[in-house]
Amino acid sequence: MKRLHQNKIDDAKYYEKIWGEKYNQRPYYDAVRMRALARDVKDGMKVLDVGAGVFGTCQYIAEETKLDCDLHCIDQSWTAKDIVKARCPQISFAIGDVTELPFVDKEFDVVIAGEIIEHMENPEEFAKELCRVGKVVALSTVNTKSENAIKHGDYPEHIWEFEPEDLVEFFKPYGETEYTTVGDYHFIYCRCR
Repeated sequence: MKRLHQNKIDDAKYYEKIWGEKYNQRPYYDAVRMRALARDVKDGMKVLDVGAGVFGTCQYIAEETKLDCDLHCIDQSWTAKDIVKARCPQISFAIGDVTELPFVDKEFDVVIAGEIIEHMENPEEFAKELCRVGKVVALSTVNTKSENAIKHGDYPEHIWEFEPEDLVEFFKPYGETEYTTVGDYHFIYCRCR
């Protein structure tokens, strides 16, 4: 695990600006990554997308699949909530702090956290919190050593970069943990105890 930036710049104001930009209101899904994040989601499940933003996994499930699920999102951006709710009124969308999720233990069948752990000041505690509220966790983070990430350059809002073993170690105390790669992303699946 390597610290990339000392200061956390991506507060709620940062994302209000990002999600408010007009190009972020058009449909865009990285379908390969979305399918991988939703891999364990089945009809009838209660699903939480943590740090959902706009065009996150629950929104993808609602707009692009035939799955019939109880979909929930949590994010710090009111703009993201407004955009998602306008497109998918069936999604329950909470505004809140994703480091202390306002849900009971094991409330969700699947908890999805796509590209958010690298933004967390304390990624180990974040992993613990995801496993507290979920029976299964699906998490992705950019592989900063991938060709496309190297071409992209610096991600100023990312605090950390991870090696696969870092991610496995975060989740291993909470259940059976699987690591894989999908495209330019590290993936963790954890069946939480």
